[in-house]
Amino acid sequence: MKSAYSIHRPVANVYLVRDRDRRLRRELLSVLAVALPLSVAVLAYVWVSSQVWDKGYEVLRLERTLERSLERERVLRVEAARLSRYDRVARRGHDELGLRPLALDQVVFAGELE
Repeated sequence: MKSAYSIHRPVANVYLVRDRDRRLRRELLSVLAVALPLSVAVLAYVWVSSQVWDKGYEVLRLERTLERSLERERVLRVEAARLSRYDRVARRGHDELGLRPLALDQVVFAGELE
């Protein structure tokens, strides 16, 4: 479909010369000179803001992990203390392994080994 705007016609006026619009170029450059630093500043602000949010969420996640680890450590310390009580160890040694308290004649002192 051809229209009056799409048809290329040669210009009959030989004195007609197309010059560049220098004022338009200056205006475009001045707009770019103002808009480019502003857009870079906005993008930098958005990037920094997103990094702050990401690090904040990471700090919260690490704090929760630390709390869980401290709670687990506390539980394990209580369990270790319960399992290493003397009466429990002595009873298991006697019942499961058949251990008895030593008689004095079974004890060998380090000074006697020389």
